[in-house]
Amino acid sequence: MSNNQQQNNFFEKVLFYSIIPFICALFLWNSFVMVTPGHVGVVVDMFGDSKGVESKELHVGVHFIPPWKSVYQFPVFEQNHTWEDRNAFSFQTSEGLAVSAEVGITYHLQAECIPIIFAKYRRGMDEITHTFIRNYIRDAINKSASKMKIEDLYGSGKEMFFDDVQTLVKSDLKRIGIEISRIYLIGRFHFPQTVVDALNSKIEAIQRAQQRENELREAEAQAKKEIAKAEGRARCSILQAEAESKANFLLSSSITPQLIQWQATQKWDGKLPQVVGNDSGIMIPMGSIN
Repeated sequence: MSNNQQQNNFFEKVLFYSIIPFICALFLWNSFVMVTPGHVGVVVDMFGDSKGVESKELHVGVHFIPPWKSVYQFPVFEQNHTWEDRNAFSFQTSEGLAVSAEVGITYHLQAECIPIIFAKYRRGMDEITHTFIRNYIRDAINKSASKMKIEDLYGSGKEMFFDDVQTLVKSDLKRIGIEISRIYLIGRFHFPQTVVDALNSKIEAIQRAQQRENELREAEAQAKKEIAKAEGRARCSILQAEAESKANFLLSSSITPQLIQWQATQKWDGKLPQVVGNDSGIMIPMGSIN
C-alpha cells in the first residue's frame, strides 16, 4: 500500500471517528425538550405500534424525548380572547330581529386533560380557541337569544342573557377539560337603528305616562291633604260651638233671682236709689214720694 493510500485511510478514519461523536451529540441534544413555566407538554409518538398521543403530560422542566416523538406545548395559565368588529357574533331574538355583539372569554385548560384535548381536536390553542370554543359560544348565544325579546336585551335582561350563555358553554367545555371563568359582553349590543328608534320612543312614552301618573298621585295626595285640613277646621269649629253652647247653657242655668239680688247687694254702696219705678214703669224721684 502506498503512502498516499495510507494517508487517505488515516484521514478517513479520523473524519469518521470525529463525525460519529458529533452526530451522537447532536442526536442527544435534539432529544432534550424544555417545557417552559405555565405550559404542559403533550407527547406524540410517530413510530411503531404505539404511535399516537401519549396519555401522560409533561410538566415544567427538561425531558428526554427520542427523535421519533414530538412534543406540543399548551398553556395552563388563564387566557383571555375577544371577538370584535368583523369577528363579532350575530344572532336573532325570539321576534326574528338581528343583533350583534362583541364578546370576550376568560378560560384555562386543566393540565391533566390536555392530552385528551389535543387528541380530540389535533390543533393548537389558537385553532381550538377561535374555531371550536367559538362554535360552542355561538351555539349557546343562538339558543339563549331564541328565548329573549329585543326589549330584554336592550334593557337589564342582557346580564341574564350572558349568565345563561356562560352556564351552557361552561357545562359543555368542562367535560373535556376547559374551565370557563367568564364570558362577557364588550361594550353593548348592536341593534338596527330602526329598532333603537322604536325602543327609545316606547321608553319615552312609558316615562311620560309614569310622569303623568306621578303628577296625578301628587295631586290626589295634595287634595287629600286639603280635605283633611278642612275637616280638621270644621271639627274645631263644631267643638268650639259646642263648648260655647254648653258654657252659655251652664251660665243661663246658674242665673237665679237670689244670685241677681246677691250680686246687687255686693255692688251696693249704701246709698238709697234717687229714683224708683212705679207700677206703670215711670221713674219717680225718691223725694216726691212723700
